[in-house]
Order: sequence, then structure tokens, then C-alpha cells
Amino acid sequence: MIDEFDLFMISKHLFKALNQDINIEIVIISNTPKKSMKLVNLCKRLIDLEASIYWAMDDSLFTNEDYFAIFDKEYLICGSKQSIYENPETLLRSKNDFFNGLAQSSQRINLLSGNIEIEFNVDKSIVFAQEYITLKWETKNTHEIIIYPHGWEVEAQGFKTIKINEDTKFTLEGKNKDKSLRKSVFVRVLKENEIDFNVDVYDSILKDFIAIEPTLTEQGLYAAFLNQRIKLTWNIPMIGKLSESKLGKLTLKGSHEFILNQNETFLFTFKSINKTQTKKISFKCFYDESFFEEDLEEGLKTEKLAQKQALNRQKWASYLIRIGVKLFNIFKKKK
Repeated sequence: MIDEFDLFMISKHLFKALNQDINIEIVIISNTPKKSMKLVNLCKRLIDLEASIYWAMDDSLFTNEDYFAIFDKEYLICGSKQSIYENPETLLRSKNDFFNGLAQSSQRINLLSGNIEIEFNVDKSIVFAQEYITLKWETKNTHEIIIYPHGWEVEAQGFKTIKINEDTKFTLEGKNKDKSLRKSVFVRVLKENEIDFNVDVYDSILKDFIAIEPTLTEQGLYAAFLNQRIKLTWNIPMIGKLSESKLGKLTLKGSHEFILNQNETFLFTFKSINKTQTKKISFKCFYDESFFEEDLEEGLKTEKLAQKQALNRQKWASYLIRIGVKLFNIFKKKK
């Protein structure tokens, strides 16, 4: 009678004895029905040499570790101190009877072999970060089942629910004494980026739109001239629904053009499975001469300067592009 660890410790001596045609019976004590693939391979070699091996699940025996061996029905070796017997023969016969009874009540190890069957699937193959998925499996004719990349040792059938944050390939490997088989599933995790919008204004000289940037003082605040044509464009590569407080429901890829005749504000909302994002875009409407008006109200000077700088960048960009067009036309005429 022995446990799995001690069996490995004396395995070399067992092989030598079996090769000399010595009959060996082994009862392995455990507190679980699971057998490691390393143990399965060792038992296969011992059984091939005609050893008889039994598997006994007993928490008390496993905890007490009162292991022993009997040789030729005459010699007894115990791993722990025994009670005092007047006659040593009585102890030997007691242990022998106990072993025989334990062997009869235990399960004889018959190692599985042949083809392995595996069903392995996941309930969702495309998810967002922090979302839960459930892996489910069922195997037949296997001694050992491991799910990678986490190295989970699992039962022949079952399920596992986990939270996932990145693209992951899950592989279930089943083994018996002769064969191994793998089945894999892949789960893609969509990354949720912040929604973004492009803002362009129309240049009547170039007859085209040019991009503008927000003011330095407030994210999402833009400066533009009265009656200037403005275009908002967006392309959201995520799964969800987009809407705007005044425009209503919108497609995930699109644009909106309007003429600025007053201060204007847009409030966009994007709803996905995991969260809701909002984006505020505001426009400050200016006449040309407003640059030169002195704003004496406390707290507005910095904003006025920032809005002026934004408009100046817009005018300079337009001016440089016009120069480029003129030079191109001059060189074209010379040719």
C-alpha cells in the first residue's frame, strides 16, 4: 500500500523485480479520482510487466500515511510506528488481510487507450475587454485534460466562465496511454477607443475644405467666422449606436455640414455594450472685426486670445495654400 509520490520513488526497484518474474500487487492510496499523465505512463509500464495495480480513494488513509509492503507473505515493512503485538505474526497477518480487503474493494486500474473524442467550444468568439466568456468541453477516453494557455487541469467534462481582456487562443489537450488530441477556440477582444471627429471649414478661394484645430483653452471648442460653411466627419470602427442631441440617430461613418450663423454646440453620444461615451463640439461665431475689439470682462481675455489664435491659424493655413496655388499656376504658364 503506497501513495503516488512514493510509487515514483521506488519505481526503479519495482521494474527490476518484475523483470525477474516476481509477482507484485500495488494499492495506490489517493484523495482524488484524478490521475496525472505521469502516473498513467508509469502504471502502463508496470502493468505491461504484469503488475496488478489498484486505486483506492480514502481520505483517512491518505492523511495518516500508514503505508506498508509485504514480501513473500513473510516480511513486513511499515512506513510508520505500529501498535505493540505480542506475536509479530499477528501483525503480519493483520496487514495482509487488510491489504487483500482493500484490493478487493478498490478499483483496478485499466488504462484507457485508442481514439480520443473532444468537444470544445466557447459561447462568444468576439467580445469587448472585461467581458465574460464561457468555455465548455466534453471528452471521452482520456486520462488527462489540460486547457492552455493557463494550464488548467480539468475533469472529463465541464465548463469555466472567465473574464477576458485580450485576444486569446484556448487549446484543450486530452491524453490517454497511447494518444493525445488537441482542439482550439479563438476569442477576439475588440478594443474600445475614444470616439473622434474631424472639423473642417470651407475656403471660398480654394473652393475646398481645410482642417481646423480646437482652441487652446478648452477641448472641443472651435472658432469660426459668421456664415462660414463647416463640416463634421467621423468614422467609428466599433460596435454600437451613435446619436446627437439635435441630429438624432447617426450612422457610425458619416458627416454633417452646416452654415455657422450663431454660436453652436453639438453633443454626440456613442453607446456600446460596455460603456457610453459623449463628445461635445462647440463653435464660437466671430465677425472679422471682432479680433480688434477690447473685451474688458474679467476672465475672458485668455479665451479671446486663444480663439483669435485659432482663427489666425485657420487664416494662415488658407493663406499659405493660396500662395502655393498661385506659384503652381505661374510655373505652369512659364512651361
